[in-house]
Amino acid sequence: MAAVEHLQDRRFAVAPSEPAGRAPPQNIEAEQALLGAILVNNDAFDRVSDFLKPDHFSEELHRRIYEVAAQLIRAGKIATPVTLKTFPR
Repeated sequence: MAAVEHLQDRRFAVAPSEPAGRAPPQNIEAEQALLGAILVNNDAFDRVSDFLKPDHFSEELHRRIYEVAAQLIRAGKIATPVTLKTFPR
């Protein structure tokens, strides 16, 4: 019975915004592919920028890359791996 009570307690430890037992999907390879597509062809950013937000990325580094690329592209500059590396932090 103690084990059942322990499991019941765990259900309430989940954040109320997430259904119990569910975590947001994560696909690191998909994130990398999308960022690569944006850096190869900045027009790809225009296709996703209306709905894709930095918070949608599961990796913190991917969030930062997307944010910096977005800043450059919105400023009318080209976002490439070279321009991202020289972007001020």
